[in-house]
Amino acid sequence: MARRRPEDWRTRRVAIGVISFLVLLVLGLLVAGYVVVFVRPPSELVIRVNDVSYSRGDMVKLLRVRQRGVEFLGGRFNAGTDIFQALQLMVENEIIAQAAPALGITVSEAEVDREIRSILSSSPIGKTEDQLEKEFRERYRNYLNAIQISGAEYSDLVRRSLLRERMRQFVGESVPSVAEQVHVYRLIVDPRDELDIIRTRYEDAKGVGSDPIILARAFMEIVREFSRDDPEIIRRGGDLGWMPEGVVKDYDYVYFDLPAGELSEDTSDVDSPQGRLLLFMVSERQEARQVDPRDLEALKEVALQDWLNKERQNHDVYSIFNSEVYNWMIRQLGLTTTRTPEPRPSSPFGF
Repeated sequence: MARRRPEDWRTRRVAIGVISFLVLLVLGLLVAGYVVVFVRPPSELVIRVNDVSYSRGDMVKLLRVRQRGVEFLGGRFNAGTDIFQALQLMVENEIIAQAAPALGITVSEAEVDREIRSILSSSPIGKTEDQLEKEFRERYRNYLNAIQISGAEYSDLVRRSLLRERMRQFVGESVPSVAEQVHVYRLIVDPRDELDIIRTRYEDAKGVGSDPIILARAFMEIVREFSRDDPEIIRRGGDLGWMPEGVVKDYDYVYFDLPAGELSEDTSDVDSPQGRLLLFMVSERQEARQVDPRDLEALKEVALQDWLNKERQNHDVYSIFNSEVYNWMIRQLGLTTTRTPEPRPSSPFGF
């Protein structure tokens, strides 16, 4: 027995060593798994513009702000499109932020603070300054908790939004307020509809007249009988109003090459996955007409996009976005589906 005891002790020590090694191995695997699943992904690169990098976590923060804004307004967050739009927005806003100082475009901290207060402050009616300040701070704190970002991060998002709007106005100064315009009417049909019958009905209704009122009435007849458009547009007889070139670039070639009173060739609806067809009619045109304020703002946005497309060539832009990144972001956004109380988070980012 005395001779066996040292052998038993050596055996125990070997067993203890093996067990300790296995325990450490399991703990190491658990730690490594935690790092791979929870720690590393948020810090992985998604976008780089020159020397400025953005991680997955940065993009999720922007998406949470967008998600909250959509949900607060009663809408539904569309991951299929909103994630890709946010990716593009991050690239564009960083390009603007880097190019703005050279153009003399800046945003002060005071302006950022005023914008945040305009978004989150409650109605001042019947309240003292102390009450308003207390309510603002409470709303702001609740909102930041809801979207899971810090005050500094939210302030930066607001600052970039203000920079974007100022760049839009700066670039939009080149947009003329008077331009050639056409009065456009639209009819939406299904490819299986009898297009020949529709065209014949229109030609019979308009006759040989070229008066804009007669053309509008003739088009209204076929719209109310055949159109599959929005009910409000059908009620207006397909009237889209006066339109300058550039507001809807996809169809400019149809509007401005179409003689007054003629139906266009059937054109594919670029916004419809169902393969709908569009027919257009121009009742009249004017070489110089005051641009509607709504169209003027749309043209400024077009001008901004044109500027961004050109300016992008002056920057080194790199992005990593695939199905794995997309699915990871979907999982992160699934953790924040409750509705934000009270604040109006939609205005800073145009969502």
